[in-house]
Amino acid sequence: MVPITINRSNVLQWVWFGILEMVHLVLALFRGSFSREDEVTRVVEAKAEKGSPASVIEVMDAYATKRRFLMNVGVEKGALLRELMISSEAKNVLELGAYCGYSAVLMGESLKEQNGRLVSIEANPKNAARAERVVAHAGLAEHVEFRIGKGSERIPDLEGSAPFDLVFIDHWKDDYLPDLLALEELGLLAEGAVVVADNVGIFSNTLDDYLDYVRTDPRYVSSFHSLPMEYTQSIQDGVEVSFFKGASPQTAAA
Repeated sequence: MVPITINRSNVLQWVWFGILEMVHLVLALFRGSFSREDEVTRVVEAKAEKGSPASVIEVMDAYATKRRFLMNVGVEKGALLRELMISSEAKNVLELGAYCGYSAVLMGESLKEQNGRLVSIEANPKNAARAERVVAHAGLAEHVEFRIGKGSERIPDLEGSAPFDLVFIDHWKDDYLPDLLALEELGLLAEGAVVVADNVGIFSNTLDDYLDYVRTDPRYVSSFHSLPMEYTQSIQDGVEVSFFKGASPQTAAA
């Protein structure tokens, strides 16, 4: 497990978060539920209005708030991601890390309006299957394609594809920078592409190399957005939003 960034300003909040997680785990065991990912998928299919992305998001948010924590992008950071999708008018989007399909539904809703598409790469086959079910329930299957494997395995398969207007990175933290470099090398970032990296607050120590890269490379204009961790107002997290200018470092520096 990649270590979270804990310091004197947030240690009590993390302790309280851990206690709540233990309580929710015990309650889940009493309900006979062992996998939160399986359970939320079933809850979506049972309670969310079929064909309604907004209803799917609402049900997943309610589950994560009232029953068990989910590693979705969440409400506040999700609102920023939605705004970036709209303002960039993104039609060709890449997601690195699908988890249960929350962000795929969030972005897929915008892509449906733009008649665009999302390619979502997920290393865990079970998560990919769950996310596919959630996206299908939201009525977005024709706009979202899931590919199973690590970014290092699946990004090369995209060579020759149209470059992406927006990339959302929310997978294994050690892979943020290598996967971004691979996208650059293969010419898969459109000029003006938006690269959105989640969890750069709670994993700031682990993501030092990624943050240093996008903040110092002259091809990027990058900014940090401080927002609470998903479903946990007391713990601050953040999203790094980086605009790719498309020029070479030499050209941009000239």
